[in-house]
Amino acid sequence: MLNAPQTDLYLCAPSRHKRRKQPESAMSAVNLIPKSPEARLTLAALAVLLLVRVCAILASPLNLYADEAQYWRWSQELAWGYYSKPPMIAWVIHLMTAVFGNNEWAVRLAAPFLHTAAAGLLFLAGREMFSAKTGLYAALLYALMPAVTLSSSVLSTDGVLMPFWCTGLFLAWRLRSGSGRMTAAALGAVVGLGILSKYAMLYFVIGLVLTCLVDAPMRRALLSWSGALALGVMTLLIAPHFAWNAANDFQTVGHTVDNANLGGDLFHPENALTYFLDQLGVFGPVSFILLIAGLITWKSRTEGDPAPARWLLCFILPVLLFILCQAVLSRAHANWAATAYPGASLLVAAWFAERRALIWASLGVNALAALIFLVVPVLSPAQTRALGIDNALKRTRGWDVAADQVFAEAERIGAVAVLVDEREAWHGLDFYGRDRTVPLISWRRYASPKSFSERVGLETVHNGPVLVASLHPWMRPRIRGDFERFEPAGQIRIDLGVRGNGCPITRVFQLYVAQDFAPAERNADWDAKYTTVKEFDEPPCPSKD
Repeated sequence: MLNAPQTDLYLCAPSRHKRRKQPESAMSAVNLIPKSPEARLTLAALAVLLLVRVCAILASPLNLYADEAQYWRWSQELAWGYYSKPPMIAWVIHLMTAVFGNNEWAVRLAAPFLHTAAAGLLFLAGREMFSAKTGLYAALLYALMPAVTLSSSVLSTDGVLMPFWCTGLFLAWRLRSGSGRMTAAALGAVVGLGILSKYAMLYFVIGLVLTCLVDAPMRRALLSWSGALALGVMTLLIAPHFAWNAANDFQTVGHTVDNANLGGDLFHPENALTYFLDQLGVFGPVSFILLIAGLITWKSRTEGDPAPARWLLCFILPVLLFILCQAVLSRAHANWAATAYPGASLLVAAWFAERRALIWASLGVNALAALIFLVVPVLSPAQTRALGIDNALKRTRGWDVAADQVFAEAERIGAVAVLVDEREAWHGLDFYGRDRTVPLISWRRYASPKSFSERVGLETVHNGPVLVASLHPWMRPRIRGDFERFEPAGQIRIDLGVRGNGCPITRVFQLYVAQDFAPAERNADWDAKYTTVKEFDEPPCPSKD
C-alpha cells in the first residue's frame, strides 16, 4: 500500500510553557537531524561510504583513463557541447579543477559525491512511494551496486547523470501526488540537466510518456499546465546545447548514432546471453536475480496498491528491453542499461522488504565486490603484481612516465610536433604532458576525423621534424607512406607490470623522426596494400607457467 509521506525532521512542537528562545543556528541544527531510524541509518551509511570512496580516490596511484583525460581536455574550454558527449561532465571537471588544480583526484573527486546524492534521493523517493524502510533498502542497493562502486572511483557520464535521474523519479512521483507548479518546474529542470549530462536521460522522458498511458494520476498531472511548465523549462535548458550541435555539424548527436554501430550484419542472438551476464555484474548478481524473480511473480507481489510498481516499471523495462535489442542487433556495453537500476533498486526494495534475508544477501555480495573494487586501485605495483592483476590496471599506468620521456625526446631533436597513432595514447600524453611546448597530433587513418583526438591534423603544423611515437606495428607502414623522410629513432619502453602467465606488460613507443608531410589519398586500395605489413613488431613472450 502507498504510505503517506513521513516527516523526517525534528520540528518544534507547540507548548503551553514559555521556553527560552534558542539561537537561530542551534534551532537550524536541530531541525536538520533525521527523525526516523531509517533516515538516520541511511545518512550514516552513505556518509561512511562517501568518506571511504573519497579516501580511495585520494590514495589511488592510478593515472586517468583515456575518457577521463578527454573530459578534462574539454573542461579547459567551456562550451554547450563537445565532440561525443553533452557538456555537463566537462562543466563538473572545470569546477573541481578550478578549485583543486589539475590533479587526477580533482578530476575524479565529484564522482562519489554525485552517487551519494543519487542514493539519498532514492531514499526520499522510496519513502514517498512505499515506506522509509523501502527507501533505506533502495538507497543501499543503489549505493553498493558494482557499477556504482566502479563509477564512484572514476568520473563518467553515468555518474553525472544519475543524480538527475534519481531526483527526477522523486519529483515526478510528487507531481503525481498533487504537488504544485514549483515541483513541475523543478522536474523540467532536472530532466533538462540530465539530458545535458547524457542522452540516456531521454529514456526518462519515454518513461514519463508511458506513465501517462498506464497511470491516471500521472496522466492528469502531466497533461496540464504543470506538465507544460515542466516541458518548457526542460526545453529552455537543452536548447543551447542543440543550437551548439547545429552550429558544429551535429557532432555529439552524430557520434551517439555512430556508437550504436547499426551497420553491416544486424543480428547477433548470442549477444543476448552476454547482455544478461553483464547485467548481473552491473546491478549485482543477487539484485538482478531478485528483479527477474519479482517480474516473474508480478501478480503475487501486487496484492495491495499496484500503482507504484507499475509506475516504476515504466522507467525500468524500456531501458532493459531497448539495450537488449541493441545488443542483439549489434553490440551493447554493459553500462548502457545503467539507468534502469535506480528504479529497479526501488522496486526490488519494495518487493522484498519483508524478506530481509534476500535484501541483505544482495547487499552483502555487493559490499564484498565494493571492498575489492575499493582496495585494488590503492594497491602498490608490487602488491598487484603478487596478486596477478596488473593486466586489469595497465590502461591506467605509465602515462605520466611516457609523457615525460616522449616530450623530452621531442625537445631534444627540436621537433615541431609529436605524432601518435592511437586515441588512448593521445589523451594520456595530452593530460600528463599538459605543460608541453609542442603540439600533440593524432594521426588520421581515414579521410576525416574519427575521434576527438584527431580533430587537429598535422597539416596545421609548420614544416619541420616531427617525432612519431607509434604503438601499433600495423600502422607504422601507413604512417611512413605519409612522409618523404621517415627514420627510426629508437624506442621508449614503459613497464606496466606482469601478466598472470609471467610475461611482462610493456607499453612500447617506437620512435621515428619524420619530415615533409605529404599524406596519401585515403581509399580502399591505399589501405589494402598495407594489410599484411608490420614494422618493428614485438616478439611474443613465451609463457613462464
